[in-house]
Amino acid sequence: MKVKVPQQSLWVIFLLIINFIYNYTHNTVSFSFLSFLNLSSVIIISIFIVLSSIAFKIKLWHGFDWFMKCICCISLIGWFLYLAGIPLPHYYSDTTDFYTHEVYYLFIAGADNILEELLPRFCGMFLEPGHVGSTCCLLLFINRFNFKDKSNYIYLLSIIFSLSLAAYGLLFIGLCLHYLLKGVHVLKYILFLGVLACAFYIFGLTYNNGDNIFNEKILSRLMFVDGELSGNNRTSMLFDAYYEDWLKHGDLINGYGRKAYGDGTESTNILHGCASYKRFFFINGIIGFILVSILYWSLFYKYRSNQTWGFLVLYVICNMIRDYPFRLMWLYLFILGSVILSLPPSAITSAKVNSPDTD
Repeated sequence: MKVKVPQQSLWVIFLLIINFIYNYTHNTVSFSFLSFLNLSSVIIISIFIVLSSIAFKIKLWHGFDWFMKCICCISLIGWFLYLAGIPLPHYYSDTTDFYTHEVYYLFIAGADNILEELLPRFCGMFLEPGHVGSTCCLLLFINRFNFKDKSNYIYLLSIIFSLSLAAYGLLFIGLCLHYLLKGVHVLKYILFLGVLACAFYIFGLTYNNGDNIFNEKILSRLMFVDGELSGNNRTSMLFDAYYEDWLKHGDLINGYGRKAYGDGTESTNILHGCASYKRFFFINGIIGFILVSILYWSLFYKYRSNQTWGFLVLYVICNMIRDYPFRLMWLYLFILGSVILSLPPSAITSAKVNSPDTD
């Protein structure tokens, strides 16, 4: 039986392969058989997801959504137990040369947070609070901020307790985009969110004379110091120096490439502790930027709708803060989210879609 693959899907597959290979050559410190095997498996899995039927993508989304809610819920329970002072088994872990965590099995927390603060920022099972916060913002948008489904409050609580300025901003932007593109009276929602933000701001500044976790982790990062936002700390001074020099004298077309990682250690890695669109552009250059832009536009275009436009904007902002266009969880989340948001909610609930088996 001959299987017909749409031309648009073949184009997306071609772009996926080219992007993964380009990313591999620019971000792999040392080439080896295992790294090549990893690249091959990623390409095969990605092709399978692209070619899978819409019905399968819906089922995959339901499974992923349920899995993430379980992880966040279990982590929140463990985190609340910790805050209540209940002793929990744990150990310290130097996850990488950049991260140090205290692992409580049900959740992890930055060791510095545990030692220095009364209220640690919620990470769940992620390495950073911003990771869980940003991901939950994307998941809430795909779920259309449907809080009639009580399980979506798990994502909202994860965002709130992450104390992540980026996640709070993404949540606000996501809500505005959702209601604006939904065609409802967005002004009243913006006013409501504005009043809520003002109340939060006043509370943070006045509670305990400003000596509180909300003022320290959120509001203080909104202050301008020497003309720069104090919360704009996505890159190090070392990286900024290399980046400015590269813009003037470097290879902008191909990017700085894998030599930015040095030998992979902290002392030789220019990118150590950095995360933003600058890092992506620095490594991959103009070619990498164009390739990834065409790939994501192609993934989006077939399933474009009002809500998918909003999701694309939110996803781009996420990657400006944290450059993860090739992190598989976010890539697959974008593929599934674009499909889900292009369909009516009834089709998602029933997982019955009147469409051919292949995209």
